[in-house]
Amino acid sequence: MNIRISGGQFKGFKFNNPKSSDLRPTMESVRLAIFSILDSKFDGITNETVFLDLYSGTGIMGIEALSRGADKVIFIEKNRSYCYKIKENLIKLNLLNKAEILFGSVFANLSKIKNKVTHIFLDPPYIFKDYKKIIYEIENNNILNNNGIIIIEMRNQSIDTFLEHSHYNSYCRQKGDTKILFLNNKMEKYESNLSR
Repeated sequence: MNIRISGGQFKGFKFNNPKSSDLRPTMESVRLAIFSILDSKFDGITNETVFLDLYSGTGIMGIEALSRGADKVIFIEKNRSYCYKIKENLIKLNLLNKAEILFGSVFANLSKIKNKVTHIFLDPPYIFKDYKKIIYEIENNNILNNNGIIIIEMRNQSIDTFLEHSHYNSYCRQKGDTKILFLNNKMEKYESNLSR
């Protein structure tokens, strides 16, 4: 499986990843949309960005954040072979000094994060349903800074139900059958753009 970095210093760089039916990397068009929205509606990726890539898989989102100028990325992945491959690709790009790879489940590792992060990207397995639980754990571990952003990639879930009791302001964008949800305390009101 070849994946290409879509922007930043290493734009166009391709690397191989494990062949697995369980591996579902974020599509390039979705990555482009995510980083474009971060640039236009927030402060983008800067040299002060600390990016947390949950359910990392290939690690493409975190690696792309580094390519676009992030100071540090923390990867959490429970598949050991995927962790090795993330490390291998970071070494190829000379980015290992800007990364931390945590092996194990997201819930077991959130408490190990000692520094505040500015961005959290969340793309759990297709069958995952309990987004409220993981948002609760993020808040309970107090790892997101005051103006931090949570980015959720989801499919076929009802965003209105998810947001029903959320105190976050939000923005939603749809790309094909993929919904991209941005949660942030800073935005003035709920916005939605469910266009293809």
